[in-house]
Amino acid sequence: MTEDGDRYDIDNQNIVSGNGHVDTQIGVYSVYHDATIYTVDKGDRPERKQEVALAYLTGGVPRHAEELLAELVFNGDPSTERAYYYVLSVLSERGFADLTSRLVSGIRDARKICDSLPQDRWKQALHVVWQILDHVRSDDGGASFAAVGAFGRLPAERQDEITTHLAMLVDGLVEQQLNAERKHEVGAERFSRDRVLRARLFFEPDPAEPVRYQPRMLLGETGDRRPVIVGGLLALVSFIGLFFGPVTFSLVAGVLLVVAGCAVLGRYGIEHTAHLLNVALRRDTEKAENEPAGPTAVDKLVDRCFREARPEYAAEWSRYAAGYRTRLKQRFNAQLRFDDPDQVKKHKWLLDWHARRVAVQWPHHDRYGQPEPTAPGGARLWQAAGVLVAVAGVLLLLFGAQRWQAIPLLVGGWFAVPGLVEVVAAGRAALLPLKEANEVFDEEMAEFDRWRRELRDRPTDSEMARWLALDKAHLKAEALRAGNITERDLVSHVVINQWKPGGRLGRVHHGPPRYTDYKVTVILLTTHGVRASQGYLDFLTGEIKDTSWDTFGYDRIASASLRVQEKAAYKRPGKVRNRLFTLRLLNNHEIITVDERLDIEDDTKAADESELERLAAATSGMDAALPVLEAVAHQGSAWITLERDRRTLWSRTWST
Repeated sequence: MTEDGDRYDIDNQNIVSGNGHVDTQIGVYSVYHDATIYTVDKGDRPERKQEVALAYLTGGVPRHAEELLAELVFNGDPSTERAYYYVLSVLSERGFADLTSRLVSGIRDARKICDSLPQDRWKQALHVVWQILDHVRSDDGGASFAAVGAFGRLPAERQDEITTHLAMLVDGLVEQQLNAERKHEVGAERFSRDRVLRARLFFEPDPAEPVRYQPRMLLGETGDRRPVIVGGLLALVSFIGLFFGPVTFSLVAGVLLVVAGCAVLGRYGIEHTAHLLNVALRRDTEKAENEPAGPTAVDKLVDRCFREARPEYAAEWSRYAAGYRTRLKQRFNAQLRFDDPDQVKKHKWLLDWHARRVAVQWPHHDRYGQPEPTAPGGARLWQAAGVLVAVAGVLLLLFGAQRWQAIPLLVGGWFAVPGLVEVVAAGRAALLPLKEANEVFDEEMAEFDRWRRELRDRPTDSEMARWLALDKAHLKAEALRAGNITERDLVSHVVINQWKPGGRLGRVHHGPPRYTDYKVTVILLTTHGVRASQGYLDFLTGEIKDTSWDTFGYDRIASASLRVQEKAAYKRPGKVRNRLFTLRLLNNHEIITVDERLDIEDDTKAADESELERLAAATSGMDAALPVLEAVAHQGSAWITLERDRRTLWSRTWST
């Protein structure tokens, strides 16, 4: 339990920037999908308008759905299905105080239209909705039995729709009766359709195909090659001159020793020098041309991917993966436009794969994850042995075979052999990164094909909305259970979900934002007082963490304030208007704070950005919560009586 001083900050502020579509928010890694499920034009066929309306209704934006369905039902294209969903859209996210006589009249007209059409499953479902509303209105036990029984005979999909959209109207007892008849168990159903495996795919952008990487070759400037060339010519002429004269055993033995020594020296000298050059390449941290001095979008994404891939208990992970991170940053800063976030995000799958690839090797080093390659064993000793053998051969030629050409041969070889070794080693050092890059590219293409196949199972926006609705229902049920609150004591409730800092955003065109992490506040208004609980929802796994709660009586509420503030927009001109609601207790502590953005004054971007704000507010539960919280704050415990009076007034309106 929290103390009165604890504060529930319900902040629905989403400052966004972008041209034509919203894909970047403060602190939010966002993904934008080009689906058209929320796109409709005036000239579209009725079937298309119905499809978009149902997407809005399922997606948690009932007011948009209500507008489209009203046009279909009352303007010449009615059907039992459209009438059923129109009634649900009107009732969704509304309490008794929100159901005006105009809305009730629209519901009744839709039912009359439905009654005039042939009997089918949609007409039956609307009849069940009507029975439930009649039961709520009359509070008749017989009507309750009939309504609940009819509800139990509906398919599971219709049951889920009705309980979701009538949540603000039915009281705790009726809700308990309906839940007892549901074919889907909320606690289990919220993990249905492989949610744990599929939900994360919604927040992944469509992948870009990998590009074969050409490693940079910064081996430094080569020195003056004239001594090498002159030395090589001198050694060659001297070697040929050895054979002008009698052929003796000392001559043959000396030549063989010189050739063998040079061969050993070249063999291991090339290997060792190639290793040193390869190390120099891997240590290269020179930035690409025109790359900014500060961290780029590539740098930040690489670091994020490696943080997320960090193995458990890997205290040395950052140091272990430092070399690999550096090379990935160099590669993708060179390959991509590091100032284009969209282009960078499309390669996130590839950076994730590289990070997982290194993590699999923890704590065992591999040739890709290792900061530097291992030096060849014994190369220096073999080089020394080669020098000694070659010198021994030169001495044998000079003193045994009496060949003075051995002296210029030694001098020329001293300059020629190291230069030749360096040239050959540089070629090998250049081929090794290319070979590794080609091997990695083949693996990247295989992963690209696999990842595209996996993304075909990406959940739809409707599935995301359904999982979130089930999560909210589960959190409400858990709050009731934890508070030992009976259904008869529950008068009303609100559930508010908002983005948790650090979470990622996913959104389809014109659709509401979805997040990987939510902060969820459940406020239960009972006959005895208020219980407010808050927790953090990991949407990808459905896990709820760090739950806290507070209870207080209506008489402890001191005041409520609602004011409009102007705030400067983030990193661009213009101002943002916010509606700030605060509920304060007698001890002057702010127990609940709601910060909701209203609009934006920058007309050039208002269309897309204000749309996102409206959709975020609608799907967060803010629109439904604010009127209830204001009424509770101003009226105290008298709110319960007034709420029942509103129900009575609505009942009369319903009956007329």
